[in-house]
Amino acid sequence: MVNAVAFGMSGLILPLFVWFIAIYEDYELNESELKGIAAVEFTGFLTLFIMGLWHTIDGTFGGVVSLLFTAIPLLYGLLWLIAAIIHWYGADMKPLGVVALVQIPVQLLLIGGLFAAGAPVSWGIIIDLLIYAPFTLAGFYLFTHGYMMPAAKRYTGWISLLATIATVHVMFVGSGIVGPILPGI
Repeated sequence: MVNAVAFGMSGLILPLFVWFIAIYEDYELNESELKGIAAVEFTGFLTLFIMGLWHTIDGTFGGVVSLLFTAIPLLYGLLWLIAAIIHWYGADMKPLGVVALVQIPVQLLLIGGLFAAGAPVSWGIIIDLLIYAPFTLAGFYLFTHGYMMPAAKRYTGWISLLATIATVHVMFVGSGIVGPILPGI
């Protein structure tokens, strides 16, 4: 388990941080810079895909809980894959925002499933997942649909940074490298 979670989360840190910098600093990116961001986003997809695959094959948490832990990284892997394809080809980013918006209720249902299945996770991990679900994904939607008035831009940039910090937390606590600060559910 330690290796899968740490590996998956380590690949997610860079794309989130790159988004924070690009959005908050309001960069106008040229074609080669977009291809560079696409490569970073593809690493996020690849590591999350491997993490999800690892949880499925290994059955780390057993049965339903492992499938729930597989589904969440794969949702974000899909998001990063779409982002990479869009940035690589310089396409319209609105489909990315729509996928992010659709993922909000799906992830909230998966979090509910973790409670129902009695998953062995701490409240800190649940809080991290809640940061990802409504806030980060809503930020993706705002950004991709052109709602970049100063408040939306600030929100999306800062929530990307908060998601980066939450990812570091999941990487160390979720993998068991560091013990949880908050009690388990």
